[in-house]
Amino acid sequence: MRTLKHTLGISLILIFLVFPSELSGQKRDTKRGNGVKTERIGTNKKVGTNHHRHNDRYRTQPVRRNPHYRYPRHRRVIRTLPRHHVRIVYRGLPYFYYSGIYYTQYGDEYIVVMPPVGFRIGVLPVGYVRIVIGPSIYFYHSGIYYIENTESDNEDEKYEVVTPEIGTIVSEIHEDSEEVVIDGKTYYEYNDILYKKVTDNEKVTYEVVYN
Repeated sequence: MRTLKHTLGISLILIFLVFPSELSGQKRDTKRGNGVKTERIGTNKKVGTNHHRHNDRYRTQPVRRNPHYRYPRHRRVIRTLPRHHVRIVYRGLPYFYYSGIYYTQYGDEYIVVMPPVGFRIGVLPVGYVRIVIGPSIYFYHSGIYYIENTESDNEDEKYEVVTPEIGTIVSEIHEDSEEVVIDGKTYYEYNDILYKKVTDNEKVTYEVVYN
């Protein structure tokens, strides 16, 4: 009997000595496992939000362009507007005008655009050409035609952008004009206006054949 009690006592002592150690080890392992998992989640979050870092020149967001603007085929972009530009809002869209050239905002920069028919300005650009076609008088500059607006007393709307009449002749067309071939004939297109080249006694002019 004493031997049995003695054996049970030794067994109980061994149980208390062994199991707390294992339980403690399991708790420590669990903590280590949670630590690794948390670190991995944190890393994934950093990768997910890293697309919008401040001052990151590699932007993932595209530059949005307004579908109502008319962009020349050869797009010219500038970082800063000319100092004495004029801001004009036409039909809810902002334009920046300077010396016959029109711009609109293009992300963090500015891109050259073509003014729509009906757009009005107060002063003609320096270097314009006066063209008389019957009773109509046009003012031509950088591929854009204007007429004097006699319906408004507002000096800021004195000249209006228009399309020229068929048969209008200019001595030069815009340097960005593109050569197109139609039915074997060569024409030049710019600002939705089609010109044909006319040579008379070695003098070269361009005649509007479509607008």
